[in-house]
Amino acid sequence: MLPNVILLVLDCVRADGLSVYGNPRPVTPRIDALAARSRVYTQARSAAVWTLPSHSSLFTGLHPRQHGVDFDHAWLDASIPTLAESLAELGYQTAAFSTNAWVGPQFGLDRGFEHFSALWRLFPSMGKRPFPRWEKALRKGLLERGDKGAAKLNDYVRRWWRQGRDPERPLFLFGLYLDAHLPYRPPRASAEKIVPAAALARARRANQDAWAYMAGEAAMDRDDFEGLRALYDAEISYVDQRLGELLDFLASERALENTVIIVTADHGENIGDHDLMDHQYCVYDTLAHVPLIVHYPAVLAPGTDDAPVQHTDLFPTLLALAGAGERPDLRGRSLLGAGVGSAPSVTQYTGAHRHRFARRHPHFDPASKGYDRTFDALILEDYKVIRSSQGQVELFDLAADPSEAANLSDKQPERAQTLLNQLDRWLEQRPAFAAGSKGLDLDEGLAQHLRGLGYL
Repeated sequence: MLPNVILLVLDCVRADGLSVYGNPRPVTPRIDALAARSRVYTQARSAAVWTLPSHSSLFTGLHPRQHGVDFDHAWLDASIPTLAESLAELGYQTAAFSTNAWVGPQFGLDRGFEHFSALWRLFPSMGKRPFPRWEKALRKGLLERGDKGAAKLNDYVRRWWRQGRDPERPLFLFGLYLDAHLPYRPPRASAEKIVPAAALARARRANQDAWAYMAGEAAMDRDDFEGLRALYDAEISYVDQRLGELLDFLASERALENTVIIVTADHGENIGDHDLMDHQYCVYDTLAHVPLIVHYPAVLAPGTDDAPVQHTDLFPTLLALAGAGERPDLRGRSLLGAGVGSAPSVTQYTGAHRHRFARRHPHFDPASKGYDRTFDALILEDYKVIRSSQGQVELFDLAADPSEAANLSDKQPERAQTLLNQLDRWLEQRPAFAAGSKGLDLDEGLAQHLRGLGYL
């Protein structure tokens, strides 16, 4: 019998955002309880550091270089098979519930899903239809105060389950929770569990305009960032609550029997780390190191696994569990195989986001802070090398310096060069996708919505 697959992605949740990965606050009791019965990968990395290319990698098993999806080519080419398409061909019923517009039909990421709920819309079936401003105002102002869609996601899964689920077919269910994304406005009950009242009031006054801070137009100190981290943790706590409720519902429907449950994040978040906010302009582990929890004890014994793995390993893993043959175009390694973790991990930032500065801070030059660069990073045996598009090189010993504070490239030039040679071989083995011109073509309402998330 083919296993069901439930893939739950926590937008913007860095690995140390979960208690099981070291968050000192008890923010994720439900995820921690799942982790205690699951395989917990401590060294998982995303292939990209923001939502669109990261999900494109999750859905294709390819790195950004290979699928070509980024801001300047914001479309997953129809020639690239997706995980949902592959599982549908094997007889799976496929359903997706997304609270982030980047993961949707406007960008080709609905392909292969028999059912797709666009939960950033007032009516999730509206898909590609124009997104008028009144709709966003009504949705934000009245329906989702203190909630960026987590409750709605659960509600729509329940509705679909009762109206559209075919129990005769195995299931692939994808859900994306947005709530930990900027701006951090957690529900009061979640915030008060994490932060004392006085500190909470102070935290809510902190600047949350990442680009104003990075352009030098908003001064922030350690207390501001500690307050933002508390709000961020409260958002994660709220997501944990909602994710637990979803799993409870699925358990009540006997849907978790013979089911692979995967909990991960598309990328992390900078909250003053490296003098950055949000999730752009770097490939440090604050963005690249993500949680990865896989519950399928029949095949993957519960416990901690320190093997370096990536999102690109999930596609071949799920194909293997579904009994499909190997795909030669997938370079990721199945988590079921003996060689998993032996290959280097690579994270890419393939398109610098300068448009936000140009629109909101026209007198700031992004190049003055290095915000005009792209990056490739390779990790092998606890060492990480980063090379920018302008040739700058950084080397870090992640075992001794997990915060990536001490650049060792001058002290250990031979090691840096060895890893750079590895990176060049990796790039040579993965030809770049010949992306045509497919820039953003959004109606003004959707563009305004994405501006609200800080992307445009």
